[in-house]
Amino acid sequence: GFAYFGSMLASIGHVNEGYRYVKLAKDLVHRFSSKEVAGEVIAIATQTIGYVEPMQTTLEFHMQGHKTALEAGDIRSASLN
Repeated sequence: GFAYFGSMLASIGHVNEGYRYVKLAKDLVHRFSSKEVAGEVIAIATQTIGYVEPMQTTLEFHMQGHKTALEAGDIRSASLN
């Protein structure tokens, strides 16, 4: 939810606020080690992270999301990453 909301905020021009929500979603996934949703959160989050963080960081996060989604068997999120 937070990743989608942050992405939506960024898409309407509120990049910094959206980034905070995306960062929260990313931190929650890591905190609770939720691999089932990690691929989807990362796929959505990287759309906003790319506006704020360096591209190399964004690409590394995409690769992590792809790997995590494949490990969880989430083919759709893996293809989005």
